Amino acid sequence: MLGQIADGTLVTPLEVEMSEHQPRNPEYRCFVARYVEAQRYLALLGVELARVEPGLVEYRLPLPSGRRPAGWLFPWRRGRGIAEAVMGAAAATLVTAGANVVGAEYKVNLLSPGRGAALLARGTVVKPGRRLIVCRADILAVAADGAETLCAIAQGAMAVIEPQLG
Repeated sequence: MLGQIADGTLVTPLEVEMSEHQPRNPEYRCFVARYVEAQRYLALLGVELARVEPGLVEYRLPLPSGRRPAGWLFPWRRGRGIAEAVMGAAAATLVTAGANVVGAEYKVNLLSPGRGAALLARGTVVKPGRRLIVCRADILAVAADGAETLCAIAQGAMAVIEPQLG
């Protein structure tokens, strides 16, 4: 079902919800870029920061091309880490300057094989809070023609760590 925002643009309910999130740090995009860069394992995997909006972050992970063994699947131990990281990055778009977020808990459900040209990890904030931010991640396999298949979903809570004063 589509809705409309003030300028008349048609959007999904998720996009309407995302547009309502207000960043508490005007430099949130730079903060998230540094946050992602600090997680060295993401660079080792080849994860690229693809999109940053208040309450929404997307990672893109190109998958190896060329010959793969029959039945090759993306190694989901890595996928769990990417799901947690993208939820943390989405939460980080809504914290105050100087604050940080850490994973308090999360769960991942695997739905289908991760086959394709790339994976897209989309982290969204479901419910922001002062101490905990509830997030969701969708992991999609993207085929060479752009078709997307939902591979995994995750839900988690990110704890907000405020800077120590004095």
